[in-house]
Amino acid sequence: MKSFIKIFFKSLTLTFVVLSISWFGLKYYFNHVNIIADQVRGDVFTQVQANHSQLLTYNDIPEMYRNAIIATEDRSFYTNIGIDFRGTLRAVFVDVGGGQVLQGGSTITQQLIHNTLLSNQSKSLTWKLLESVYAIGVYDTMSKQETFAFYTNVIYFGHGANGLYQAAETYFGKVPSELNAGELTMLAGLPNAPSVYDPYMNMTLALERQHLVVQNMVDNGVISESQAKQIISEPIVLK
Repeated sequence: MKSFIKIFFKSLTLTFVVLSISWFGLKYYFNHVNIIADQVRGDVFTQVQANHSQLLTYNDIPEMYRNAIIATEDRSFYTNIGIDFRGTLRAVFVDVGGGQVLQGGSTITQQLIHNTLLSNQSKSLTWKLLESVYAIGVYDTMSKQETFAFYTNVIYFGHGANGLYQAAETYFGKVPSELNAGELTMLAGLPNAPSVYDPYMNMTLALERQHLVVQNMVDNGVISESQAKQIISEPIVLK
């Protein structure tokens, strides 16, 4: 028994040392060798310019939209290290077991990587691993506010709208700051499957998705049930 305990603690210590070296090695690599923050920034700026859109800063993004996205896409965003281990492992087991390309399980940071540095690569197990490593690199080198803002500027909403600024114009003919809570929560539900929840094609499904987003916000403790009812009652008039 004593021998087993000694081996266990030696293994635990070795694992800790290896993980620590790997972590600080990645931190140095992404800060000094392959400066990932600059690459992501450059990619986002290029996309915004190419799409003739307008770059939104974190403070430009309405708080209602921020809360809706966090509650629906990545509740641990402000505390995780760029990846959600449970979500990633679940995606790997489900997809590899089914012989398919990797499904969800991505944090907001991973989705940012997906839409920038890995946007031209086909999905595979290697792709998923790179997405995770790069996401940790972004976590180490970029603030959560900047990460969220960049994600919001490049995510696809359907109908050729890339980023929240274009989405607000495309669907409602407004800038994001002019949207009401109902409109913002509907937009927050679109990136998951823009063609499925397209309000122009199927408003019923779009509203169902919006209601799910609002309920997610209740479940996440950012709004009350009465506030949820108020949001759902707000008018949504498409452009």
